[in-house]
Amino acid sequence: MNFKKHINNELDFFEQKITSILSTKDHLLKKIINYLRNGSGKRIRPMCAILGAGLINNITEKTYRGAILVELIHTATLIHDDIVDDAHIRRNSFTVNSIWKNKIAVLTGDYFLAKSLKLAVKEKDYEILNLLSEVVEKIVEGELIQIEKTKRLNLLEKDYFNIIKLKTASLFEASFMIGAFSEDGLDKKNQKKLKNLGVIIGILFQIRDDILDYDITKKTGKHFGNDIQEGKINLPLLYSIEKMSFQEKNIVYRILRKKTNTLDEVKKIHKLVIRYRGLEKAEKLTHEYHKKAIQISQNFPDSRYKKTVILMLDYLINRSK
Repeated sequence: MNFKKHINNELDFFEQKITSILSTKDHLLKKIINYLRNGSGKRIRPMCAILGAGLINNITEKTYRGAILVELIHTATLIHDDIVDDAHIRRNSFTVNSIWKNKIAVLTGDYFLAKSLKLAVKEKDYEILNLLSEVVEKIVEGELIQIEKTKRLNLLEKDYFNIIKLKTASLFEASFMIGAFSEDGLDKKNQKKLKNLGVIIGILFQIRDDILDYDITKKTGKHFGNDIQEGKINLPLLYSIEKMSFQEKNIVYRILRKKTNTLDEVKKIHKLVIRYRGLEKAEKLTHEYHKKAIQISQNFPDSRYKKTVILMLDYLINRSK
């Protein structure tokens, strides 16, 4: 599904600008940046900044700078996240830390953060910088809460949604909110609608990601049972644990506590999630969030940006990677 077809010109302009920003003479950095760009995803978050501005007819140079800041910060947090999780594969490609080891990966993540700070200060985009600084704070807080909950295996549904709002939805929220900023100031009238749309899309995105963790075909770009391998309880498993017997829960917790798991152990949890319909319940919830996001989108005037948001929502709820 080519959900970006209506805004190809805007996305091409964004790519030209971020390529210029990331230009460097350092051989190693250039090599890593090119590697990351070749394996980059669909640029969903910076696209959300452009769409947020487009929904209210507010696209300016500041919009593109905000979109670049979002992508730089997102890339930095992914690199650091892979180090924390000791992850070696992302989107069917090797992670930076698996190729260049942790020291270089940490410094690369720091480089992307420094680039974002430099750009924001140079252009005096202090309100966007403040917004995204709060996002980084939330992402770190969410990661620390998740580490603690993973260690104790005492995750509740309210904890899960608190973590994904901090770790995932906060950047989607900020991306859409950037659309309310322009050279002339802040469009407060539309800020709340854009903010709510971003949060809902972020939650939808993460729940779908959790569901894809159970795709045994390995076509998703994720390793089957990746969250289980990292000892994490995601939403389908959380819903399933609620229905498990005491003995079944103990089996799951024993597997999650192990440093490494066999494929048979991962499949054992997968079977329990299927048996107790955790995937079905999580899938149903994605449709509820999809409906909420469509309803908010309908509050904006008809435009190619609105069409793109609706197409993007259809992609996100059906995505297979």
